[in-house]
Amino acid sequence: MPRYRHDLTEFVDFLRGWLVGYNLGEPGRYTRHLRREGYDSGAPDAYGCADAANLLAMIGELPYDAEERAAWVAGLQSFQKPDGEFVDGSHSRYHTTAHVTAALELFDARPRHRLAFLAELADHDRLRRFLDGLDWDRPWPASHDAAGAASALAITGEVGPDWFDAYFDWFDAEVDPATGLWRRGRMLPADEWPGFFSNLGGSFHYHFVYDYLRQPWPAVDRLIDSCLILLHESAGRFALDTVGFAEIDLIFCLSRARRQTAHRFDEVGAALDLLVERVVALLNDQSYRESAAFDDVHSTFGAVCALAELQRAVPGSIRTPVPLRLVLDRRPFI
Repeated sequence: MPRYRHDLTEFVDFLRGWLVGYNLGEPGRYTRHLRREGYDSGAPDAYGCADAANLLAMIGELPYDAEERAAWVAGLQSFQKPDGEFVDGSHSRYHTTAHVTAALELFDARPRHRLAFLAELADHDRLRRFLDGLDWDRPWPASHDAAGAASALAITGEVGPDWFDAYFDWFDAEVDPATGLWRRGRMLPADEWPGFFSNLGGSFHYHFVYDYLRQPWPAVDRLIDSCLILLHESAGRFALDTVGFAEIDLIFCLSRARRQTAHRFDEVGAALDLLVERVVALLNDQSYRESAAFDDVHSTFGAVCALAELQRAVPGSIRTPVPLRLVLDRRPFI
């Protein structure tokens, strides 16, 4: 009897060779796209470099050679400005700063400069005003800023435990008690896309900060209810057409919530089993691998995160050459 329902060894072999195609000839220098119109695929990209590191870490193939690791660190640090922010046109400065800082952490390294542009948030009143002033009508992209700031500061250690107490106090008070999502009273419709998923996609970013700092998730039973509504009753098409960040958001919330409560335990298990089948089917589909969805190092990183979390959440479901290591188990932010 096979020990695993699915063998993804061939996919990991494919992924290893696929990533080589995005390397620009030097350690740690990667483009994000090869075929996107109007994109300069000959220049290193902050997300291409950071996510190449993330992908190699997850398949257990980060370099051990000191000189090669130093080249990776220098390349990632080169995207930082003197005020501490990392910039890229595809995401906000908070998201980019957290994302590259998180990639540096994989090498036990830190940004070259302190995150001075976040210094004003060290004041608890300013932090609360910052959180209150987010665009809660667009909770998914808005979460990149609030979770990005917190993740970058957690990794660099530039604020202490009292700061995170104030951060979690705000989020505990503002969770929506009916859905387990943020922000209370601001839920979007489930029959639109992203609609209600935008609330979960945003909340996921806060959940991994809670997880990293070993905090219990508020209203966790209601969060499970929301996840199951999104999977079975919403406009979302999870892992039916593509697999990426929407899938890891949903899968992570389901699987980590199940660690904290027995609420609808068997239904969550069935949902994760369903997502295993869908994700594996897409990643084993040659035509999908050849599509535009796989011309993006960043979104492919999201897909492999989804696979890694499913492998851990559903034992015996997925064989890979070595167990995939979800980077969120080491540091916050994806």
